[in-house]
Amino acid sequence: MDLLHYFEPVDFELFQTEKKFTRQNLGYYIEKLTLQTTPGQTGKAQVALAGIPDDRKTPNKGTSLAPAEIRKYLYRLSNFDADLKIIDLGNLKPGKGENDLYFALRDVVDYLREAGVVTIFLGGGQDLSVGIARAFQGKDDFTLSVIDTRVDTKTSREVSDATNFISRILRENPQLFHLQFIGIQSHVVPPSLLNYLKEQTFDTLHLGQLRDQFAAVEPALRNTDFLSFDLAAIKQSDASGHFDPSPNGLYSEEACRLARYAGLSNRLSVFGLFEVNPVFDKSGLTANLAAQIVWYFLEAVIHRRAEDPKTDKAPFSMYYVEMEEMGEPMVFYYHPATNRWWLEIHCGEGISWTVACHENDYKQACQQEIPDTWWKYARKTDRLSK
Repeated sequence: MDLLHYFEPVDFELFQTEKKFTRQNLGYYIEKLTLQTTPGQTGKAQVALAGIPDDRKTPNKGTSLAPAEIRKYLYRLSNFDADLKIIDLGNLKPGKGENDLYFALRDVVDYLREAGVVTIFLGGGQDLSVGIARAFQGKDDFTLSVIDTRVDTKTSREVSDATNFISRILRENPQLFHLQFIGIQSHVVPPSLLNYLKEQTFDTLHLGQLRDQFAAVEPALRNTDFLSFDLAAIKQSDASGHFDPSPNGLYSEEACRLARYAGLSNRLSVFGLFEVNPVFDKSGLTANLAAQIVWYFLEAVIHRRAEDPKTDKAPFSMYYVEMEEMGEPMVFYYHPATNRWWLEIHCGEGISWTVACHENDYKQACQQEIPDTWWKYARKTDRLSK
């Protein structure tokens, strides 16, 4: 597959008109590695950046301008002490229609996942998540996480776009294993929709819940394959570059922290940063923040550890917790070096999961309470088996 056939290359000189990149700039190394990339190959790249200058299916017109604006700030940020090989593939060609673009996204993600390359998509509307999700249709434990203010689903027969892309993903992925929404706000999400998501064993982490125990979101992102981040989830005072910003939302520091948790996840292979609109971002504040969010994601990728109790139990401490109600012990794995936990869940003959969890799950079990994580996966297995 000639990967570069899908892209218009980046003109790095456009971002060096005021001052040339130096060895202190991230852009210096991205440019150097990108220009060494041969057609159809990613070389030794660990991370690939890709812009999507497309806003055909979002009401937030202007997001097609976002890739260039984000790059302008990203390339100027500091480089890393450790060696992280990043290439910028350029901007994805739009094709004749949305389906052309979605299929191109699927092909690109398929190729890069197989090559072990983490992909970061910049710009465009959040509907682009539909094309990216298609690359995971054959994965039986595909988990999608969405950072957003609201849950973008259909309420009637309206045309599919960024305001209801979740409905299309669910329709195209009827066996979607898990879907979780992070940072949603109750005043824009109807109770009936929340009840539906709960019935489907999907998770919602409201903004207030997130603030009460921020670290609890880390296992959710550790279990994620694809993170779709709508910049509208950030409050207007920190990111005004959107046609419909909200006075409430994530703080900029919280957004960067979420990106870092995502970057640390060995499982996460795609990160999409959508709905940045330079038309409403006269000061460049939102594009600058988007660049910093990407930077913290990249910095975390450097610190990824090959820790997986399913394949190598040696580095882990194992804890067996006798559960009177279950008649058999629960098995927890703890990695001392990273202070992270996993839970082994058996849900019937031949069905088991080893999933990231929080220390609180272990503490619940020690008090003879079945952890919320266990219940979630037990119900999920039952739903998917029907």
